Amino acid sequence: MVVSCLLTLLAGCTAAPTSPDEQLGPGPGTTIDTFVTDWQSGRTNDASLLTTDPPAAALLMTTVAGGLKSTKLAISLGPVSRSSATSASVTATMTWTLPVAGTWSYAVPWTWTRSGSGDQASWRLEYSPAIVHPTLGAQQTLVVRSTPTTSGTIVDRNDVELIAPVRVYSVVVLVNKVSDVAATATQIAALVGRFDTSITAKSIEAGIAQARKDGNDGYTVVNLREADFDIVQTALSSISAVSLPSTMRNLPPAKDFAKELLAQATPVAEKLTAGTPGWRVVAVDAAGDELQTLDERPPVPGPKVTLTLDITTQEAAEAAIASIKEPAVLVAIQPSTGEILAVAQNAPANALGPIALTGQYPPGSTFKIVTGTAAIDHRLITPATEVPCPGEWTVDHRTIHNEGFDLGTVTATQAFAHSCNTTFARLSTELPDDALPTTARQYGIGLDFDIRGIITLTGSIRDAGSILDRAENGFGQGTDLVTAFSEALMAATAATGNMPMPILIRGTTTTVDHPAPPRSAAARAAIRTFMRAVVTDGTARQLQGDGVVYAKTGTAEYVNDKGAIQAHAWTVGFRGDLAFSALIVGGNDSKRTNAILDTFLKKLPEN
Repeated sequence: MVVSCLLTLLAGCTAAPTSPDEQLGPGPGTTIDTFVTDWQSGRTNDASLLTTDPPAAALLMTTVAGGLKSTKLAISLGPVSRSSATSASVTATMTWTLPVAGTWSYAVPWTWTRSGSGDQASWRLEYSPAIVHPTLGAQQTLVVRSTPTTSGTIVDRNDVELIAPVRVYSVVVLVNKVSDVAATATQIAALVGRFDTSITAKSIEAGIAQARKDGNDGYTVVNLREADFDIVQTALSSISAVSLPSTMRNLPPAKDFAKELLAQATPVAEKLTAGTPGWRVVAVDAAGDELQTLDERPPVPGPKVTLTLDITTQEAAEAAIASIKEPAVLVAIQPSTGEILAVAQNAPANALGPIALTGQYPPGSTFKIVTGTAAIDHRLITPATEVPCPGEWTVDHRTIHNEGFDLGTVTATQAFAHSCNTTFARLSTELPDDALPTTARQYGIGLDFDIRGIITLTGSIRDAGSILDRAENGFGQGTDLVTAFSEALMAATAATGNMPMPILIRGTTTTVDHPAPPRSAAARAAIRTFMRAVVTDGTARQLQGDGVVYAKTGTAEYVNDKGAIQAHAWTVGFRGDLAFSALIVGGNDSKRTNAILDTFLKKLPEN
């Protein structure tokens, strides 16, 4: 009996001990324990030998386990009841672990009979299909079937679907049916090249040749949304050897809408929208036809997932940069919440990857927001402090120039508004070595964010190694690096006073490697004064007609791959509860980023 109890504990069964009764004789306890242990362990042939019909029992046990796709069976037992010397009963609770349903439990009565006499006597389980489930009949078994669920939708902040089913048509050349490759390629390119400028007659000819080489029957030239397809459908249909199959795909509102951002965010959001399939355990006959449902759980539809993007803002941003020939990006953030409203890139930028989020570039004079903050906090200036703004200023044998102007002595506000490099280079030399990196972190620059749905970088600002390094870093050259994302976050911080925590998917939590240091009240007020003067009387006067806008412009010189000096063009700022940054890589003049933002802001209502 000790061995029996050990087996019982190891197998997970809870049989009550059955003591021999002097009048009824030995009970079936040991046999029941062995039967349970064998069945739970998957030794169905051994278990079946303890029934009155071993072949039928073995077949049923194996068939049911397969039909339920069970990964585990646990059997617990109630007390054994003796009605005679040769008959006993016990209730077994069967708990199956199923791949879809989790665990499924029910009770089944077992009847055990004793046959033979003396040493040859033995207990056997009276076999019928009901030993597996009380309602199971002859030639029946159990199966588990999943019930499909539906995924939730992905919507923008205004509950408008961002990813929705769209019919897409494929333009497929049946390569083995083409008689004149050059003519066919020319015809197709003339029709679909308007939708994708990379498609030419030569590219189609090359695609056909490669398909033939690879042994493929078809070459897909392009996939077109229904609206575009309708324009060229008739003409395409007239070209022999062209097939036009269609399918439904989950796509954003337009072909390149938030292309680089959604490439990262959509897979994450789709996992969050996943529903929970339902399940049914059913009894089926030998043909597999359902006889009755024994238990079930309905499917749970997936939840709706909200991205903080605003479709209108995103479309306005994309329209504002679409015609720029160089890589151009525009990022917008809501200062009050940190919610990312738009991440736009034009086609040249998309060719470089998600540069709006991770592309690191020198900030130029937009970094004077940081330098100005540090100078205020170290009591070097106030908005009204008079400071020199000479046309050039030399430090450690390096001459720093303004962009062709000399203002003489002006207020710090005027120096900021007109972007005096000499003023802020000199101020930075009067700061401690770590002042600029420390202050930059107030704005999120140099911090590492873990934002669900996207990967971002914020740049890096190093401690100055020399007074010259500090001077050059002070006006956004030197070793300073930022991203369009961190520049928009800097603008959002300037708008509210302290850095908001950026977020893209509502209901998720963004973490950061270090908390942003708080900003002083003096800096919060002064920087707003500075940035407003840039629009009213400075380098961003192009934005005067766009409401109450606060901004800072900048150009950041670099040497291109041909050895020539160029400059990145920047403008950052905010209006109401909208913060933004615009960058043209190699754009040379911030008037161009001002123009982008002028177009952008005019498309949006003031908030």
